Amino acid sequence: MNNNERKTLIVIILTVLTMFTEITFGYLSHSMALLADGWHMGTHAFALSITFFAYILIRKFSVSDKLALGSGKFNPLAGFASAVILAISGLMILYQSAERFFNPLAINFNEAVLIAVIGLIVNGACIVIMGGHGHKHNHKHEHTKHRDYNFKSAYLHILADMLTSVLAIAALLLGKYAKLNFLDSAVGILGGFMICYWAFGLIKNTAKILTDWEVQPLKTDLLKILQTEKIQTQYLHILDNGNGGHIALLKCKAKQTPQEIKNLLAQHARFEFINIEIE
Repeated sequence: MNNNERKTLIVIILTVLTMFTEITFGYLSHSMALLADGWHMGTHAFALSITFFAYILIRKFSVSDKLALGSGKFNPLAGFASAVILAISGLMILYQSAERFFNPLAINFNEAVLIAVIGLIVNGACIVIMGGHGHKHNHKHEHTKHRDYNFKSAYLHILADMLTSVLAIAALLLGKYAKLNFLDSAVGILGGFMICYWAFGLIKNTAKILTDWEVQPLKTDLLKILQTEKIQTQYLHILDNGNGGHIALLKCKAKQTPQEIKNLLAQHARFEFINIEIE
């Protein structure tokens, strides 16, 4: 079990315990707000479980011959699925906040602040446990940055929930003491937009990996290097394998051997698979 996997498991346990606590006390106290927040924590627990399950698949199939190019795609696939859940959550917050803005209801400020504080404390603890968003850097070359989109999606779920808690506390306090009740809906709309922005950015990045978009900056750099070495490139495709490495497909005219060209490419990025055809 790697470090990110261990952190994710701890956060899942903490989230599930909080969820059951809020739901139990919600039923006992007849608090709909507490019940709603408890089930909201449940959606985060589900998304985090996707993250953890993906790590299990990555480890299980890391040496499997069933996957021709390795298990790296499980990483962005889980990140994509989790980001979709995050986007749906953001859109629901936007819808509910807009509806509440035009049809305001009486707010039980004391209870609502208590729930928001509980959420803030739990998510703050989760942020500390996760300790960042899973970016690791290999200083061999700037193109070898490993983006653990699976872990990042889990981090964004917690960060989004923490953001909504902070905004909610500020809005509720202003509503209670300054009678600015409309701020409750206004900050909900702001939080929803920010969550959707994060989610759609993650969806875009993971979708590019899943659909094998070219890693254009690295491709441009390698084409210049190949040209400098008098290697006439007919085509070069550089793909992200989803696990911090790359895949290269090259057809060229060259005096060098395929192994020499592989060694040249490996000096500038980490490759999991290189296919070279020389005329």
